[in-house]
Amino acid sequence: MPRFLSRAGTNIDDLERQLARVGSGENDGTSIFNTHSENYNDDDEGDDDSDAGSDNGNTNEFDRSKHAASESTPLLSAYSLQQQLQTPHGAGLGTVSQHKHKHKHGRKHRYPGSSSSSNVLAKAPTAAAAAATSVVFSTSGTGSAARKLGTWDGVFLPVTLSIWGILVYVRMGFFLGQIGVIGTIASFVCGYLVTTMTTLSISAISTNGTVKGGGPYYMLSRSLGPEFGGSIGLMFYAGTLLSGVLNAVAFVEPLLSNFGRHDGDIARVFPEGVYWSILYSSLLLAFCTVVCLTGAQMFAKASTMLSTVIIASTGMILVSFVLKQPFENAEKSIYYTGWSMQTFRENLWPELSPISEGMASETFGTVLGVLFPACIGIMAGASMSSALRKPSKSIPKGTLWAILLTFTLYMAIIVALGSTTRRQTLRHNFNVLQEINVFPLIVPLGAITTSVTSTLSGVLSSASILQAIAKDDLFACLAAFKKLDPRDNPLRAILITYLLSQLAFLMGDTNAVAPYATVFNLIMFAFVNFACLVLKLAASVNFRPTFRYFKAWTAFLGATGCFAIMLVVDMLSALTSTGVVVVLFLYVHYTCPPKPWGDVTQSLIYHQCRKFMLRLDVRKDHVKFWRPQILLLVHNPRSSLQLIRFCNALKKGGLYVIGHVIKGSGGFCELLREMQQQEEAWLRLIDVLGVKAFLNLSVDEREESGVRGLVLGAGLGGMRPNVVVMGFLNMRPGGAGEGHVDASCGGVSLPTDGIRLNTPITPTAYVRIIEDVLTMGKAVGIAYGFSKLDTLIPTPLAPSLSYTSSAKQYIDLWPIQIGTLATTTETEAATQQQQQKPAYLTNFSSYVMVLQLGTVLHLVPHWHKHYILRVMCFVENAGDREEEYRRVAKLLRDLRVVAELHVFCLRGAQPLQAYEQAVQESRRASPGVSVPVPVLPRNSVPSRERPGVMSKSLGRVRVGAGAFSVRVKLPMPPRYQATGAELVSGGSTSSPCSSSSSSESDGEEEAGVHDGLQRFATVAGVQGVSRWMRRASGEPGGLQSDVRLGSRRRSDGSMVLSRFYAQALASNVAPPITPADAPAGHVTSEFNDMPVATQNRILNELIRRESPRGSTALIFTTLQAPEPGTADSEARAIEYLEEIDTLAHGLPPVFLVHATSLTVTTSL
Repeated sequence: MPRFLSRAGTNIDDLERQLARVGSGENDGTSIFNTHSENYNDDDEGDDDSDAGSDNGNTNEFDRSKHAASESTPLLSAYSLQQQLQTPHGAGLGTVSQHKHKHKHGRKHRYPGSSSSSNVLAKAPTAAAAAATSVVFSTSGTGSAARKLGTWDGVFLPVTLSIWGILVYVRMGFFLGQIGVIGTIASFVCGYLVTTMTTLSISAISTNGTVKGGGPYYMLSRSLGPEFGGSIGLMFYAGTLLSGVLNAVAFVEPLLSNFGRHDGDIARVFPEGVYWSILYSSLLLAFCTVVCLTGAQMFAKASTMLSTVIIASTGMILVSFVLKQPFENAEKSIYYTGWSMQTFRENLWPELSPISEGMASETFGTVLGVLFPACIGIMAGASMSSALRKPSKSIPKGTLWAILLTFTLYMAIIVALGSTTRRQTLRHNFNVLQEINVFPLIVPLGAITTSVTSTLSGVLSSASILQAIAKDDLFACLAAFKKLDPRDNPLRAILITYLLSQLAFLMGDTNAVAPYATVFNLIMFAFVNFACLVLKLAASVNFRPTFRYFKAWTAFLGATGCFAIMLVVDMLSALTSTGVVVVLFLYVHYTCPPKPWGDVTQSLIYHQCRKFMLRLDVRKDHVKFWRPQILLLVHNPRSSLQLIRFCNALKKGGLYVIGHVIKGSGGFCELLREMQQQEEAWLRLIDVLGVKAFLNLSVDEREESGVRGLVLGAGLGGMRPNVVVMGFLNMRPGGAGEGHVDASCGGVSLPTDGIRLNTPITPTAYVRIIEDVLTMGKAVGIAYGFSKLDTLIPTPLAPSLSYTSSAKQYIDLWPIQIGTLATTTETEAATQQQQQKPAYLTNFSSYVMVLQLGTVLHLVPHWHKHYILRVMCFVENAGDREEEYRRVAKLLRDLRVVAELHVFCLRGAQPLQAYEQAVQESRRASPGVSVPVPVLPRNSVPSRERPGVMSKSLGRVRVGAGAFSVRVKLPMPPRYQATGAELVSGGSTSSPCSSSSSSESDGEEEAGVHDGLQRFATVAGVQGVSRWMRRASGEPGGLQSDVRLGSRRRSDGSMVLSRFYAQALASNVAPPITPADAPAGHVTSEFNDMPVATQNRILNELIRRESPRGSTALIFTTLQAPEPGTADSEARAIEYLEEIDTLAHGLPPVFLVHATSLTVTTSL
């Protein structure tokens, strides 16, 4: 027995390592997507995200030891077992890390989604280093915490330098000249508001667990799931790429303003013009690309000096406003007034105007589009996560302080520039900060340095993001960019980034590129906030960020603010980019294989499903909203492929559960382990077939008890199966049972090919399942010969076998009425025994369900396009054909069933051989004498008897010589009203069996029944309606019946229906009509007197003739329920199955249905 241990803190390090791996891509041992793949995978592909298998130096002895350890400790991940087996007692974490992350060539291994251009870059506190390390994950196991960076040098400085970009030097005057001090301050406030809200969301993610390396993409994808990670990642890639392009384009302006051949202030060297500007930007981009491929480490070492230049230039800008004396230079349109309130008031309000003659006037949206890139750069702190001592603490703190500092600097420059420089200068001279500086050369040096470093970081970091996305296999088209060169550089990703950047130069100058960079960064920020909002609203118990300033409203404000700014900047671009993100999200959702990272959408779906499931009250269930909710019992998946896909179409938006019983005589633990191994194979089969189904496995020693557990436990709340479907038990060699191999997979291996199959089910167990399902009030569907559907249902496994015929085939519905012995009192039984004519009650539920399921299937686009729906009925005598057609056609119109209607005669011009033979044998056995059938008292008759098939589909039949039929229309009677009292569904709390205490109420109710009978009952024969009414109501001339009803009150109106039909069908009728009293042309029914097996042979011949193979694709018909206790005897069970086989043998695929309740209504 396990013992308690003291000093648990000594093992906390091991616990933390295990907790860090739970749910991550490294924890393959505990992921359901990788468990036992060697047994049940049909395509054993290596997982690039997995650490397992990357260490090729593992010996077979170690593998055997790891397997033995995993067998003895199944709850411990394989990764942690590997650590325990490899790490000696007392070894530190650094030793384990060193061993784990080494490749066979000695190169350090990166985590999934990460890429490293240089470990040196992780220590460089510049904008270039910050962005370059967006996907860096330092894997040095020996590195101590002292070598890592803190909040100041790891987050604050990189974020500050990333935000403080080229636009400060080349466009600050443009902002003030167009929208004034008020507009510029408002624009920066809006920009910083959304960046601050986004920072709060990023801080919440970074403090909701241990942050490792990988940069913003890695952090977002592992926290929010592949859908958000992939869509946001590509937007992050595009925004980062365009930020680099923006800096490369803006680089040209300070270059030409100081060294241009016409306008150079320092030297006139470089030619000017549009194409020359594109050339200079291209040269800078090419230089940065070469540096990324060859000299990124050397450039990172010089980053400290470069950052010093940027800081110095910023400082000199602020100092110049204090030291610079007022001056004017009309040639350059420079009017520097020094600190002046008049100048401030002049520059206070917006005055939008064209930049140059011949151009359209600027708008607030266009100015905001150029301004917003000056507010981005907040991801630089998250990019440094691998180099930080305490990422969860440093990222929020350093980023927020950097935002506060840069915002303060921006406000200072805006107020100072608006108070010292006239609007004319601001509007026409974008190089104003250099012109008014006490050391003019420091400004272009800072601008050029910022351009070079930002362009370098844009190329390197965007390429690394692209490589990380490609490595995660989220988009198949990016698979070529996942590989690295021998120096660990994403060579292909850098080259494609260079080509895309080169194309972006064609957009134009800084003002043309900036809005696109704004839109892509805003869309990325918006979905980061939205994803965090989803996390918060989903109320996941494990989303507990320690950053206390994050709230749901901050995420909502950030998301809505981003979308609002996008709409202001460019509505068309905003809608287009949003649509692109949605498309990317859906693409990853439907095409990407499952990732063991966790998915925030699953948490939200769970939250919403639980809420709506509680509102789906089973007590409010109504027949008007009935839909098939199917539980399919599968024995062998390969032999049931088309049945699985058929039920997927038949469910029509309802619940679909695939159930399987794992049978075994071993211990429960052994069977449970087998179930866990099979579960993954079954789930993969569901994915391969493309069906929308749930999986429910059960473990039991017997099939029947296992199925009971499946039926009782399947579903939840108001979503529970109401139809249980099984393949037919194969009763003959090569028959059409479930054991027949389904060829629809076209020889393709299935994920379930390796599972252990159960022994064949016995006939008694099979029939027992049917009896149990009917007892539980569920409908039963038996699929006979569904392996023949291999060319009828398109399947991704064998597209060549999909439907290609141009001629439409038929779906034939054969709704056959079933009669069961009516329960009567002893007096009635004695009377009927003397007459030798038992009474039968008709079952309309199965009749209606055949029509309902056929109609539902025909609503599915594929079946509606390629098949024609037909309803096939039969009568025994030709004289009844016209009336049967009229009644069934009326029924179909009332039930809104659009189908062709055909009525056939057993006695006709084309006689059925089986029918004629059966009639002749019956007449020879007892000429002119009806065969007596015993009638049992009500209390002694079981609730469900073996039904007999009725030749007339609508009515109550007395079997015997000279019998006549009382046919009752199927549509539910209206809620009739008599003498001011309305009998409605659920209108009374008393049972219909009980008598009312008020005689007046009884009279009203009887009047209502009488009125309903007048409207819904007819008599076939010479007896009139009045005689039937008198007998039903107890008036003189009729026989008062002792009606006992067993229905219960329901909210869907079924109480009225049950009471109406029960009284109509259980009432005694007049004595049988003698042949002398029979009307002219009336022929005594012989089909109803025949044994069930004979009826099945006749029906088989009729259906085979009218619904032959080739023209008919599928048949729906009624299933005869077994008598209670049939499963107790093997002989009776086999006899029952043989009767079903007799009915369906040689036909197209047949779906037999037996229902226990009505599934459709004609009421509104």
